[in-house]
Amino acid sequence: MHPQLTLSLDATPATSFDTFHVGVSNAVAHRSVNAFVEGSSADRQIFLWGDEGAGKSHLLSAACQQVSGRGYRIAYLPGELAGQRDALVGLEQCELVCIDDLQRLGHAAEVDLCLCIERCRAADTMLLFAADRPPEELGLAREDLLRLLDLGPRFRVGALEGESLREALKGDMERRSLSIGDDVLDYLFRRFEPTMTTLQPVLERLIDVAVSERRKLTVARVRTALGE
Repeated sequence: MHPQLTLSLDATPATSFDTFHVGVSNAVAHRSVNAFVEGSSADRQIFLWGDEGAGKSHLLSAACQQVSGRGYRIAYLPGELAGQRDALVGLEQCELVCIDDLQRLGHAAEVDLCLCIERCRAADTMLLFAADRPPEELGLAREDLLRLLDLGPRFRVGALEGESLREALKGDMERRSLSIGDDVLDYLFRRFEPTMTTLQPVLERLIDVAVSERRKLTVARVRTALGE
């Protein structure tokens, strides 16, 4: 365990494992990352992959919040930032290093990432990676980086759909002491692409309407709020 430090490098929003929408397609990843940062897993490295908006960044952020909440230093870097000069220097001093959107890492940074992973593993730093596809499909130029990324387990984070997505949206409303009827959800599923990435911003807008008007959301009110 690394010494406790007051400095946190986390730049992600305050999310948690409790607010992650668990469904059949992501339950194993959720459970595994939670166990990983709690120390109940022998793993010191995990690779997450899945479509944009599936919740990978949420899990990385939740891991950061959990570890930094115990007073340990963490680092969160998106792939494009990890590719900047000296961005990966000294990260082995952290308890947890998360690199998100690894598909955006440029080839020029692959050597630096190899060296960073080796330093972190030698220092027993936890490593958590995320990308939109598994390592062998990232088009990496270096075989040694592919090997290093595959030293821990990998988990697919699947996007919520169908009933799982419907229950997640209802849960968001319930956490705000609000409710949303199946008829409203049916309308939203027809009107918009039925994904969390698309529907969550719409729901936030409707929540603002429901709170400001102090009235239950109906299909008619939703249509008005959306300018239809």
